[in-house]
Amino acid sequence: MPLHLPTLMIVCTATLATSAGVMTLFGMTQRTYSGFRWWVTAQWLLTLGCLLYLLHDDVPALLPLASLLLLQWPVVVLAGLRRFCKRHPQRTPQMLDWLLLALAYLVWLATWAAGGSLTARILAFAAGATLLHLYAAVVMTRLAEFRSGNALKVLVGVVLLAAALQAARVGLAWAAPPQTPEGEQMLLAAGLLIVVSALVMVYLALMLTHERSEHHLRMVHRKLRFLADIDVLTRVPNRRRFHELAEGTLASGDAARCALMMFDIDHFKRINDLLGHATGDEALRQVARCVRDSLRTQDVAGRLGGDEFAVLLPDTSVQDAMSVASRIVGQLENRQVAPNLAPLSLSFGVVQMGAGESIPEALRRADQALYEAKRQGRSRAVAASGAEAQPVFGESRSLGLTPG
Repeated sequence: MPLHLPTLMIVCTATLATSAGVMTLFGMTQRTYSGFRWWVTAQWLLTLGCLLYLLHDDVPALLPLASLLLLQWPVVVLAGLRRFCKRHPQRTPQMLDWLLLALAYLVWLATWAAGGSLTARILAFAAGATLLHLYAAVVMTRLAEFRSGNALKVLVGVVLLAAALQAARVGLAWAAPPQTPEGEQMLLAAGLLIVVSALVMVYLALMLTHERSEHHLRMVHRKLRFLADIDVLTRVPNRRRFHELAEGTLASGDAARCALMMFDIDHFKRINDLLGHATGDEALRQVARCVRDSLRTQDVAGRLGGDEFAVLLPDTSVQDAMSVASRIVGQLENRQVAPNLAPLSLSFGVVQMGAGESIPEALRRADQALYEAKRQGRSRAVAASGAEAQPVFGESRSLGLTPG
């Protein structure tokens, strides 16, 4: 049974109003991003255009405005996409969008104002709509989101389909009068495609908003994870993360083949008192940078708190760990923050981990060795062996820097 055109237009208008209402409600109740309001505007303008087209038989003066509102949809949607993707460079200027819309509309308006036939008006409108849809589809394919998301690809497909349908209307207008059954069917198909395009735009807008929100949440999660794992001042793992990484390293290898160092800055409180906390913070940053520059990929470093640091060195002997301490101090010689007033020096406690020994147990023994390094005059690395209750201090190596 053939469809009644006015009835179809009423259904299309009601459907478009519903889709525009859904987008409006979503925008009022959910977080949206730049460009969303343009998509909502495009939906409402398209709805109004269909309504005015439905009424133009009774009020012919409404037809120019109705035609403009029906032509605007791909351009206004594209304007929203440009704003949604504004973080990426765009090679086509937006001014060209509006110039093409103005050109397409003015050609149709001139045809209508000159009293052109229905065939001429259809040719002008369909040709302009074909141009705008093709242009919008090409620009959409050059947006950054087109390569990473499927929603935009769906919209481009629908826009290209609309362009093909409008191009077919151009060919049919040349071949047959609009009042023929073929012309009416083409008009019905164009009306249906308008509704399909609008519904796809609802899907696209919601999908892009969801994808952007999900991306934002992932970024926030990574940032929070970074803040939870990394000491913000020194950019090395904090105490909790150091223990996690160190325990993971032990679980994948032999603990007895690991050396553990614990060290701090000599007379750090005096640096803070004499030069201020800003200088003390800079001293911590420089020490941490020396540590990062001196370690291998598999080594694990962390700030335990205050000016205390720890380093786990897999497959490393105590003698090699002493060399690492010397290398860190050698780096620090070129990173002094106040060499004349308070030269930086470090004291180390070094232990070889025992089979089955945990990180907290080894840290307590390394702390005893660090205390011994302080007792011996600072700026030293002292090795400890034996049980925690009866430590045996072995090699003691001067690190060359004068204690601050």
